[in-house]
Amino acid sequence: MTIKNALLVSLLVLYCFKGNAQQKPIITEADKKTVKLFFEKAYLQIDRTYYSTGEDIWFSAYLVNGKSTNLTSTSNNLYVELISPKSTIVDQKLIRLNGGLGKGDFKLKDSIASGWYNIRAYTNWMRNFGSDFVFQKSIYISNNIVENASYFTRTANKKADVPVSSNGKKSIAFFPEGGSLVAGVNSLIAFKTNDDFGNGLKATGSVISSKGDTITTFQSTDAGMGIFAFSPVANEKYWVEGFFGKEKFTAQMPDVLAKGLTLHVTTDSLNIKASISANESSFKELLGKSLTIIVKHAGDIVYSGTVQMSKSTISVSIPTLNLPNGIAVVTVIDDKGRPNCDRLTFIHGENKVSFTVTPNKVAYKPREKVVLNIKAKNLFGQPAKTSISLAAVDDLIPDDGSNIVSYFLLQSEVKGEIKDADQYFDLNNSSRLKQLDLLLLTQGWRDYVWRKLADSAINISYLPEPGIGIKGTVREKLANKPMPNMNITLFGSGFTGDKLFTTKTDADGHYFLDGLNWIGNQAIKISSQDDKGKKGGWLQIDSAYKAPAISLRKSDKTDIPIALNLEIGKRMAYNRAYKFGDSITLGDVEIAAAKKQTLVLFNETLTTFGYADQVFNVTAADYSYKGLEHFLLTKAKGAQNVDAMDSISNEGIAFLVNGKPVRPRIIINNREDLFERLDFYSLTMDQINKIVIKHLINNFGADVYVISLDLKDEALRGPNLNLLNINLNGYYAAQTFYSPNYSSPGSTKKDARTTIFWSPLIKTNENGEATVTFYNGDNKRNIIIKADGITDSGNAVSAKTAFKVQ
Repeated sequence: MTIKNALLVSLLVLYCFKGNAQQKPIITEADKKTVKLFFEKAYLQIDRTYYSTGEDIWFSAYLVNGKSTNLTSTSNNLYVELISPKSTIVDQKLIRLNGGLGKGDFKLKDSIASGWYNIRAYTNWMRNFGSDFVFQKSIYISNNIVENASYFTRTANKKADVPVSSNGKKSIAFFPEGGSLVAGVNSLIAFKTNDDFGNGLKATGSVISSKGDTITTFQSTDAGMGIFAFSPVANEKYWVEGFFGKEKFTAQMPDVLAKGLTLHVTTDSLNIKASISANESSFKELLGKSLTIIVKHAGDIVYSGTVQMSKSTISVSIPTLNLPNGIAVVTVIDDKGRPNCDRLTFIHGENKVSFTVTPNKVAYKPREKVVLNIKAKNLFGQPAKTSISLAAVDDLIPDDGSNIVSYFLLQSEVKGEIKDADQYFDLNNSSRLKQLDLLLLTQGWRDYVWRKLADSAINISYLPEPGIGIKGTVREKLANKPMPNMNITLFGSGFTGDKLFTTKTDADGHYFLDGLNWIGNQAIKISSQDDKGKKGGWLQIDSAYKAPAISLRKSDKTDIPIALNLEIGKRMAYNRAYKFGDSITLGDVEIAAAKKQTLVLFNETLTTFGYADQVFNVTAADYSYKGLEHFLLTKAKGAQNVDAMDSISNEGIAFLVNGKPVRPRIIINNREDLFERLDFYSLTMDQINKIVIKHLINNFGADVYVISLDLKDEALRGPNLNLLNINLNGYYAAQTFYSPNYSSPGSTKKDARTTIFWSPLIKTNENGEATVTFYNGDNKRNIIIKADGITDSGNAVSAKTAFKVQ
């Protein structure tokens, strides 16, 4: 059906519709002004952060309202990508989200080189806001283990992608609390040191006046952050002399304002306490006048109050009861409506959910059964229905120090890398509140996401997706002229839910069908006809998706410790040899380093690999062949009949790839045929000018054959160009994690798995409880359990525990 602009505006406010196909809406400038923005955030729990080729990366996906942690259904499509150190997409999965929850995995091919990779996840709607809400996580993949070279024959000597090298630049930045240094007012100044990768540097220093007097000294934490206080003098300049370790540096302090306000904020579990101070000249101007204090969370005002400036320092206590948990900004506005100072702080709401994961024992034997008891209770001890993902991983793998709580409340709000983010939420860390406050005073303020959004013009170009979309055109067969008002019908027998969809082409011959839902590769039939029911036009499919540009954080990460690298390799080598584990990849692929040419197709980019093209210039001598299929089977090297059990048809040809027949991709007059259109094989040879067969490889090193046909005009007069019988890939069908059962004697093969157990979706029952069981492997080590989840009431929860295998 056609969605008109007026309806679009209302749908964008609460965009949750599903199911029916629709014409692609056009957003006008007038619409953009009336659209009420909403925001989404995605989080992936990944089973671990270090892998070897041949293994699987397991992930569970959560999509929430960007201003809270409530699961949302505003988008049903989540794009999850594995990105190489050279910023190329190695693999991509389209994940179906149901109620904000999804799952998936990546199988790591043997052709992947060692190095730090990134996983990113985003919805189409997120693309309107740049990278602000895109999830990103770094992982290491090992395929350069000399000790196990016999199992990594294709890449054992291949050098890992080299990270960006440091230029040795170091810096220190100062952040006066509230925004500015004010003459005559004691000010608190936070500071942060950085190398060119953004890592903190331990530093010491002194504040020096223009007269050469030492005003105060300071010392940073190991993370390169610190704080000191002093009262600056009017018309005075200050600088800093200090040391990064033994390296001396100097730096200028911020300028001192002759008059103004300062803001000092402290928080506890009950209140935000704000102290506002004015120097003598400012106090005279503000005496008896009102100041407004507002508190914003996720860009929304959650508190507003006024106070009179009756003395040079006044204090305000703001109750945090019922205020949302997370980062907030406190702003002081004068009587003329001008913001004078502001300050990031963290609202520590009540711990609304008690979430625990408890093993039934503290120590187990190898292959012994483990029982995990999961409990989720709210503040009043009542059951909390919770959706959970859980990983049990050998402590060989270092913990990355993050979880769903630290991501949504901190890492997704403050850009830049925050190392060991969960330390700021660890109740066993007695210094966590001071550390978090210092982080917000320094790293936080510069890139606070909601301020950035408020200061930028947002161009709405991408819509939320209720399902898979297919778009294309209908044009006249011979002339490149669009055909408007053609009726498009799509049928998918393997679809989930609705099977039949209809729409019309617009004035430019374009059509768009949305809200489609199918898993894996499914047969689809599309046809076009006019209002009189007459079939017509050349029906074509275009690419409905193009990945956004890749912008990754600069990183200083290098190869992992040798001992860890070798142990990961030993385990995977054993699993390969004995075909044991949660995933086995057979058949290595060698990728040559020669100069390559590329061919960009609908869903992948192919490169040459030294194979010569097969070129056939068709002449009258070839007209005796029964048709294109007969010609190719006779003349083309490697061409063979398709398997009689082929899921599409027994028509056409195939080429052997790793011992299996695979159909070639077809390009017609420089336009790709999408996908598996078979009527071209019945063309007679007098309709064809030229045939070129290319043997290429894709990003994974797999062989792909492409046939390019140069057809005469009369070849396009065939009666079936208005019909498409094709197979298209839909949502990714996640694998099932392999978990052996050792309840009775069985295999004697060593169980050397690193991820012992993975479950992407666990639901607590009406009592707020769930039970998980699995069997240990043979490695005698500590097993770390990490669980992330979100309750039905929208509270992100995380738990971590451990047990021994001895």
